[in-house]
Amino acid sequence: MQATLDIAALKQELTINATPQTLTLSAVNSSKSAYCRFNYDASFFSRYNVGSHVARPSSQVEETPPVKGQLLTKSLLSILKHRTVEKLASRCDLSIIEGTPDDRAEEEQEEEDSLESRLVIKLHCKHAIVKTHRLVMLTPTTLVEPSFPDPTSESKVTIGPKALKDVIDHFPVSKGGKSDPQLVWTFSDAELTLKSSESSVENRGRDQLSTELVMSAEEFDFYDIYSVPITFAFHLREFTATLAFSDSMTLPLDIRFTEPAAPLFVDCEGDSFDCLFVLSTSQIQYGGPSQSQRSTANMRKRDRRAAATSSLEVFSNPSPTISTVNHFNAPFFGTSAGL
Repeated sequence: MQATLDIAALKQELTINATPQTLTLSAVNSSKSAYCRFNYDASFFSRYNVGSHVARPSSQVEETPPVKGQLLTKSLLSILKHRTVEKLASRCDLSIIEGTPDDRAEEEQEEEDSLESRLVIKLHCKHAIVKTHRLVMLTPTTLVEPSFPDPTSESKVTIGPKALKDVIDHFPVSKGGKSDPQLVWTFSDAELTLKSSESSVENRGRDQLSTELVMSAEEFDFYDIYSVPITFAFHLREFTATLAFSDSMTLPLDIRFTEPAAPLFVDCEGDSFDCLFVLSTSQIQYGGPSQSQRSTANMRKRDRRAAATSSLEVFSNPSPTISTVNHFNAPFFGTSAGL
C-alpha cells in the first residue's frame, strides 16, 4: 500500500514486472528527475505464482516468461486508498489476466473482449464481502533503469527515518501542487548542513524565511564522505515520499552520492523486499558579480559623488547570491528494450 503512495508522488504510470522469483513495481516521472523501484520476493506474499498453474520441474522454472504490464497509478490508488479499505479489507488478491483469445481465464469467460490484459484486484472484506476491480493494462515497450555510479568514489551515509524526519519537518512542503522547494545539503567532515534554497523561497513582497540546520555526524549510523565538502540540492516532494515509506517500515535509509549534479541514490532493504529511490540533484554555486563588474560599478558611484564629497569614496560590496545549475535532464537513466 505504501509503495503505491510513493509511486503516486511521481504522478506517472506504474510498471509491473513479475517473474517466478520476484515482483517488481517501478515508476519514473515525466522529466526523468525521479525514479523508484520496489522488489518483492515471492516469500513476501502468502501466495505467489507466475505462469502456468501446472507443476513443473525446478529446472524449468527459469524458463517461465515474465508477466509485464503498465497502468495509471491514480487508477490503482483510487482503489487501494479508499477510506473503507483499511477498515474493512482483511486480504487483497492481485492477479494479472493476459489478453490472449486462445487462453481465456475463468473470470473473463463472460466478457466479449479478451484481447486486453487486466489487473484484477479482489478485496476480501468483513461479512464475506468480496469487492472485485478490473484495471486495463498496457504493454510497456521499454524499461527505464538508472545508471549506477562508480562505487570506488561513492559517499554513503546511513540514518534512521525518525531522526531525518525530525530535521526535514523544519522545511515543510506546501500541500499545493505548485510548491516544491529545494533543500541544500552540505556534507563536511563532521557535520551535515541543511539550508532552504533561496531560489525556492517565494518573493511576493513578503518577508522571506530561510532556514538552516546543522546535524552532527554522530547522528548517523554510518557516515563516510569520499571528498569534503560536497554541496548539492534537490526538491523535497519526492524525497518526503521516500522518507514516508522508510518511516512506515521502520527501516534505515542508505543514502549514496558521488558529486554535485550527479544522481542521489536512496536504498531501503527489508527481510523479503528492497526498494530504490533515485533523485536528480542540482549543483549549487555560491558567488556574486565578477571583480570587473564590481570595479565598474564602484567607479560610477565615485564619479557621481565626487562633486559633493571629493574626499569620500564609496565602494559597493554586493552580498553573495546563490545560483543553481539544474541537471534534471541529465542522462542518468538508460532504457532497455523488451519490456
